[in-house]
Amino acid sequence: MRIRDMFADDINRKINGVIKVDQAADDVTCQELNEYVITRELKKHFITFFNYYGEAFDQPTADMGVWISGFFGSGKSH
Repeated sequence: MRIRDMFADDINRKINGVIKVDQAADDVTCQELNEYVITRELKKHFITFFNYYGEAFDQPTADMGVWISGFFGSGKSH
């Protein structure tokens, strides 16, 4: 068995290094969603974020902000 045979997806498929906001093609969006991996640590951060976000519906406030930091192409827009 070859290493490439161990993967569910073709390892030679085209992977876009950077996706820009104006690239709204359905195939690009679909691929990005399929390739996105939520790690255990990221899951914890999502839970924390959405818990606070959900509270804003019960008690609306303008005093909430989020700072997202990362390198260009690191997935901040997800």
